[in-house]
Amino acid sequence: MVRINTILPEDTIEKLDIIAKDEHKSRSMLLREAAEKIIEDYQRRAEEKIKREQIKNAIDIQDRLRKKSGKWNAVSELRKWREMVK
Repeated sequence: MVRINTILPEDTIEKLDIIAKDEHKSRSMLLREAAEKIIEDYQRRAEEKIKREQIKNAIDIQDRLRKKSGKWNAVSELRKWREMVK
């Protein structure tokens, strides 16, 4: 592990100490867990952003295909082909 030095307001340190004592953890452990949670949240948001972009791209492709196909009706086309197969 690497040691860091940071400056926090005194009331924040007091609140951290109360939580650490209540959780039976050291202040350092509490801050490590908080940092890990921040990293996990960041990664989750980054993954969600990528998924949203992929969905948007898929919708854009569908819109372009719909526009290109004009008034083509897929449902009636499928029904027609089903009737031909019978």
